[in-house]
Amino acid sequence: MKLSKNLPLCVLVAGLSLGAGCALHPTTVPLSDGFEAVSHPHRSFIDDPPPPRVALQRRAADGTVKEIWPSLYSTDTIVRKDLVLFVAERAYRDPDNVTHARLFAARPPELPLDLTDEVLWRWSKVNGRDFGSALQKYAAVSPAEDSGGVEVRLQFWANSVFGETHQDWPDTSSLHLDWSQIDEIMRAVKAKGTVQKDLRLHTEFIGEKF
Repeated sequence: MKLSKNLPLCVLVAGLSLGAGCALHPTTVPLSDGFEAVSHPHRSFIDDPPPPRVALQRRAADGTVKEIWPSLYSTDTIVRKDLVLFVAERAYRDPDNVTHARLFAARPPELPLDLTDEVLWRWSKVNGRDFGSALQKYAAVSPAEDSGGVEVRLQFWANSVFGETHQDWPDTSSLHLDWSQIDEIMRAVKAKGTVQKDLRLHTEFIGEKF
């Protein structure tokens, strides 16, 4: 099941907030196979408060809940039995710990896997591009379920920076992955990655370091 297709996070937030009034209580939206999206409104005294934080979790048959990621970047979430693909906010080591969009996969109760760099490596190989440049120019990701797999849509910062040779880089591109390829990518991240902790959210995951 796919939570949405190419919709900004505010659309989900609006749906989660209907009927909530001014109460600052979490609102849960079931997805499938026990996966849930949970809206956590921010307490604010301004007229235009920030949108609620939306978390992803899974509820077991006995009612126990396992949080998968505390803050989604977008609503592009795909559920396939016990596997969930989602776009998460992940903080990086800079003065403000700014978050970026990263493509994750998870099979609870196992730790989430950051698939982004492996996907960029495959995209670079298919398109004859420099992998290092792909890592630097990567801006965002959006998975969309299609027949037999997933189309991973990538966005890049295509404009060259000062002093850099223009490389005719695309603003957007995509890579089709069937489910066996997704399993291969997950195995690669498990084998080559290490357990890390998000700098702002303090959530553990497995990711690679390039």
